[in-house]
Amino acid sequence: MGAATGKRGRPPRYLLSSIAVCGVCGARTRVGSQNASSQSAQGKELPHRYRVYECAGSPGATGFHVSIRQEYLDEIVTDAVLARVADMDFQTPRALAEDEDGTERRALRLEIKADYIWLEKVHEAAEQRAQPELLEAQEKIVFPKIEAALDRIDILENLDPLVRRLRRAQSALSIWTSMSVGQQRHVVSTLVIPRIDPVGADARGQRGPNADRVKLIWRTHAE
Repeated sequence: MGAATGKRGRPPRYLLSSIAVCGVCGARTRVGSQNASSQSAQGKELPHRYRVYECAGSPGATGFHVSIRQEYLDEIVTDAVLARVADMDFQTPRALAEDEDGTERRALRLEIKADYIWLEKVHEAAEQRAQPELLEAQEKIVFPKIEAALDRIDILENLDPLVRRLRRAQSALSIWTSMSVGQQRHVVSTLVIPRIDPVGADARGQRGPNADRVKLIWRTHAE
């Protein structure tokens, strides 16, 4: 079963099932459910169930070393992936052999940073002189250079099309939310392995996402 495919070819329903792994035994996770309770207006306990990612264990071995609420892990990993692709120094795990040491990519990123610094200086000068056409003229020259440098980086990195789409978007979040769960799973599995560690004694009973117990293992090699 691939990262973008559910059981028996059905579309996947959850972002990280079988992608996130147990921090105790390394087994992949499955989606389960746990009971919780809340109080009604009359003060009565109202049980309800919520989804969790839980350790599935290995064949013949007991699982359930760890579990984490599904929505919390989805939030932690989504935020991390979007921050990763937005980083100017983002490194993809799919670099081509022609730039194995990353020399050309580093040079291109430095050029892009220098171009943005130059545009910021032109912007300040244009405001001081009340001549917006100065900035417009420079943008027409510099933006194509930046686009060409980004295109070359994508070629050198053999960037996955969905990752590239996020990377080049004005709003990565809007692109992410427009993707299917299968596409989101593909992006996550291309970039990172989320590892769920047990809850620390000082965090037991804590509500909300606990990023401290999630280790993100960013991929460094194509697979």
